[in-house]
Amino acid sequence: MFQFMTSTKIIFGDGALKASLSLFNQYGYSVLLVTGNTLERTSIVTDYLDAQSMRYQHIAVSGEPNIKMVEEAAISARRFKPDMVVAIGGGSAIDMGKALAAVLPNQGNLYDYVEVVGRNVPLKTKPIPFIAIPTTASTGAEVTKNAVLKSGQDQVKISLRSPDMLADVAIVDPTLTHGTNLYLSGRGAMDAFTHLMEAYVCGDPNPLTDMICEEGLRKLSNSVIQACIYDEPQARSDLAFASMLGGMAITNAKLGAAHGLASALGGKISAPHSVITARLAPFVMLENIEVAKDQQRNDILARYQRISQIVTGNAEAKEDAAVFWLSEVLDTLKLPNLLEFGVCEAQFEEVSADALKSVAIKGNPLPLNQERLVHILTQVCKNQVCEECNCGEGIHEVASMNQIEQEPDAESSFTIINSYASENSVVEKGNSWTI
Repeated sequence: MFQFMTSTKIIFGDGALKASLSLFNQYGYSVLLVTGNTLERTSIVTDYLDAQSMRYQHIAVSGEPNIKMVEEAAISARRFKPDMVVAIGGGSAIDMGKALAAVLPNQGNLYDYVEVVGRNVPLKTKPIPFIAIPTTASTGAEVTKNAVLKSGQDQVKISLRSPDMLADVAIVDPTLTHGTNLYLSGRGAMDAFTHLMEAYVCGDPNPLTDMICEEGLRKLSNSVIQACIYDEPQARSDLAFASMLGGMAITNAKLGAAHGLASALGGKISAPHSVITARLAPFVMLENIEVAKDQQRNDILARYQRISQIVTGNAEAKEDAAVFWLSEVLDTLKLPNLLEFGVCEAQFEEVSADALKSVAIKGNPLPLNQERLVHILTQVCKNQVCEECNCGEGIHEVASMNQIEQEPDAESSFTIINSYASENSVVEKGNSWTI
């Protein structure tokens, strides 16, 4: 027996957003609009709201959302009293919107509802209607049931999770991803890969998620370079589809050690969650393959072999071929090594202990003890030396960040740009919350 859930309505394809704007009217006439801090791709939504004379409060999010941001934004949003939340942007904007839709009708401390550092009690009241519009091919957050947040005081990433948090409408328009720079495209694509890979090998798959993962891996492996480096339209569409499938997969299957470790490590360094999971994934895969061989778990080895066959296009590929494929893609996409974000071996005992408390790691195909988790983390320092603690041995080989075409991560904050519920149309700026 298995169950499957996803967003109530999914609209996918080039031009999907423009064709679907009228759906907003079904949920009321007061909109809490959540976006990233780059607004070029949001004008189609604000223009529609203006044309329809719909009330809206616009919150722009910089960086990854944290608990304090959500709580502060919710105070203002409750005064506005929206009928719905519309989030357009990358995973951070969608997670912020999803979290706000959930907490607005639920009073109390947000720590009551979050995992790992909170009480993890169920939402008392169903979230208000939520519409998700991704502008990146990455997390698949438009079809997931959780919002990833940072807890600054605990220095760990946590989730606000509920089946009720699935979007009422997910509008996936691949044209919104056109022109995305290499760094954002690459880290997004690799986030989608880790979702598909870990859901496929997890300890609790089902026939439907297997089918979704295989198709997602096929679409992603055939499109990732053409989409991220060459901005080819069909490849962009395939990558957006793969990202969405990854979101569906992790909603209905489980994740693994790459995400468990990333949640713990993400609170200690300033690297994006997608980069952490991507750089940890090859080492997690190798560790799982080694343990599976030791325990003669041929069922798990067969899954890793199937991933290898799909991504390499080689029917004779062995189970570790996907690891080498992934490492090559990571280098081609020029994703930075975790050392460039200050990861340090001195943190590994604490990080591995925190990882063992995460929900994600419970889905790993095989139980991994703290020693094995530390071994995985140690791979990032292999043959390199941390500047601060001199951990590791060998030659100091930290790559120069100026070799990587990337943008620095923004300080985590939100700003209320405007509100048509106010007397003067323009209201307060949101507080800045540094992680």
